Amino acid sequence: MPFSRDIIKLEEYEIELSLQSLGFTKNDSKVLLTLAKYKILSPADIAKFSGVDRARVYDSLNRLIEKGFIQKEPVKRGANYQVIPIEKIFKTIREGYKKKIEDTLILEKAITELEIDTEESEPRVWAINSREKIRAKIKDLISSSENRIYFIITPDLLMGELGGYEWILKELWNKKFSSDMEIVIALKYFEDLKEEIKKLLKISVKIHSIEGDNVIPFGLLIADYGFLITTLDQVKEAPEYTSGIWLENGKISQIIGYEHLFKHFISSETKEIKLTPAKAPYQT
Repeated sequence: MPFSRDIIKLEEYEIELSLQSLGFTKNDSKVLLTLAKYKILSPADIAKFSGVDRARVYDSLNRLIEKGFIQKEPVKRGANYQVIPIEKIFKTIREGYKKKIEDTLILEKAITELEIDTEESEPRVWAINSREKIRAKIKDLISSSENRIYFIITPDLLMGELGGYEWILKELWNKKFSSDMEIVIALKYFEDLKEEIKKLLKISVKIHSIEGDNVIPFGLLIADYGFLITTLDQVKEAPEYTSGIWLENGKISQIIGYEHLFKHFISSETKEIKLTPAKAPYQT
């Protein structure tokens, strides 16, 4: 049903509450409404018809006069009071709110300009050790990255005996699937990885297979402006990388050398894996 002001009818107590929401005190709203009904009254009659104590009536009259909403007769004694046209009262109220809205816009801009730019967080380098801490930091760097991930994945992160490869490839798949960021990884390929690698290739993750039988000397994860480099601790039956260095909030100058290291490793030690189209059935 369309809204029409012509059909609005409020009870008097509702009008009082509405006036109070506009900034009138309880007594001021009663006094104003009484004068609006009777046009011109003495303070005694205002007290009588409004139910406001006479001493309080004078306080309300003075506030309403100051706002320009009522007028006092120009006589020395026994002056009566009358309300100005109601439309003028509410025009004044609306103009007051319009001015306040304009003031809020000015203040918003002024306060914003006062804000002091905080210095960027200082780069920090941390030593990190233990398999659990390294894996936790890998997950953190992958999940928090927004632009790119370059990752030389060490064999221990893919070994079934140490937790399997599903977790790390799933982290990478989830990240790429939900964003358009660049992800390039290098790893030692083995047959069990085939299906997972296909999934990653289908969503444009670039994957490089590390060639040769040499043990990978280090692992490297570059994620935006942080990196984690892990080093080979022991070989024994299988290589383990349980210590490393983590850079937090790095600068471009600190990251670029590790980017060169990553790209050199990719170009010299790996071969890119690509999807090949299925061959069409032979037709005679």
